[in-house]
Amino acid sequence: MNTSKTLSLFVLLAVSPTLACTGSKADTATPAPAPAPEPAPEVEAKAPVAPIPEGYHALTPQLTVTGLDEAVTFYVKTLGAVKTVEMKGPDGKLMHAEVKIGDSFIMLDEENLENGMKSPTTLGDSSAGLLTYVDDVDVAFAALVDGGATPAMPPEDMFWGDRYAAVVDPFGHRWSVATHLEDLTDEQMMQRAEIAFAPPPATKKGKKGKKAKEPAEPAWRAIEAAAATEKKPSQYHTVTVSLVVANAAEAIEFYKAAFGATEVSRMPGPDGKLMHAELKIGDSLLMLADEWPEAGQKSATTIGGSAVALHYYNEDVDAAFAQATGAGAVGVYPVTDAFWGDRYGAVIDSSGYMWGLATHIADLTEAEMMERMKAEQSEAKS
Repeated sequence: MNTSKTLSLFVLLAVSPTLACTGSKADTATPAPAPAPEPAPEVEAKAPVAPIPEGYHALTPQLTVTGLDEAVTFYVKTLGAVKTVEMKGPDGKLMHAEVKIGDSFIMLDEENLENGMKSPTTLGDSSAGLLTYVDDVDVAFAALVDGGATPAMPPEDMFWGDRYAAVVDPFGHRWSVATHLEDLTDEQMMQRAEIAFAPPPATKKGKKGKKAKEPAEPAWRAIEAAAATEKKPSQYHTVTVSLVVANAAEAIEFYKAAFGATEVSRMPGPDGKLMHAELKIGDSLLMLADEWPEAGQKSATTIGGSAVALHYYNEDVDAAFAQATGAGAVGVYPVTDAFWGDRYGAVIDSSGYMWGLATHIADLTEAEMMERMKAEQSEAKS
C-alpha cells in the first residue's frame, strides 16, 4: 500500500465533514447540490512474490571458500561468471556473493569457522563437484588452468556422449567442464558402459612381445549414436551439483523421502557400488556416486564435512522442513523469516550435506537487505 496516498485519503475524509458545515447560518437559500465526489485514486496492487525468485532453480550450489574476493574474480575470469550480488559484513569485508554462469546461480560464502562453514582448504578436500556445460570444453579447460586451476583430467571424449575434463580450482573446489557431442538412448549408454568397463583381455604368461598399441578409437565407439543438436543436454542446467556419498543407494532413498526426489538413472559399477546416479528435485538434477577413496573420491562423512551446500527453493518451506526432518535430516536452523527476503531453515542430510530450505517472501534491493541485516545484528547485541 502506498503510504502517502493512504494518509492523504484519510486526511480528506476527516476534513470534508468540517468543510461541509462551514457555510453561514443566516443563509437560508436552498444550497446548490454538491458536486459528485472525485473517485479515490486506485492503489496499484503489488504483484505476488514468487516463492522461487526469478532466474533461480530449485537447487542452487552454495560454496564456502577462503578468499571470497579472489574466488569471485577467478570465476568471472575463467568461467564467464557474471556478478549479481555482493554483501559485505560489519567489518567491510565481502561475506556473501552470488554469480551467474549461463542459466545457473552460484552462491559463495567466506569461510566462517564459528558458524561451521569450512572451505576445502580447511577440510583438506572436497566431497562434491560441479558439472558445467560449455560451448567448447577444450577452450574452457585451458582458461581454467591458465587462471590457476589444477588439471585433474584433460579433455577426452567419454562413452556417455560428452567431451569432458576436470580441474580443482585454486580454492579447492572440483569442477568438471563438458560439451555434449552425442545423444544416446539408455540402451546405447549401457552397451557403451559395458564395453568401457570390460577388463582388458588376458595375455599369455611367459611370452614377451611388443606392447599392444592403443586403439585409435575406444572400443565403445562401435555403438554408434546420433550427433547432438545442443552443446548442453536439455534436461540439465548450465551447472549441476554432484555429491560423493558413503552409501549412494541409501542416499537415493533418503532424498526421495526427504525432498520428494524422483530417480532418473543409476549406473552400478562392477563391484555393485553406484558409479553414478541422477535424481530430480523440482526443476533440477542432482548427481551422486559412492565414494572411491583409492581414486580420490571421498564422501562428506569421510572428510568430516562439506564445503558445498545446497540451497533448495520450494513453495512451502515449513512443509519441506517438516518432511526433511521427518525423514531423518537433522534440523540445524529452525524456519524463520530471514532478512534477505526468504523464509528459511536448514538441515543436515543423512550423508553429511547441509541444505538451506527456502521460500521467497519479499523482493528486496541490496540496500534494503543491508538495512535489515544491520537491524537484526543490533537486535542480537541488545
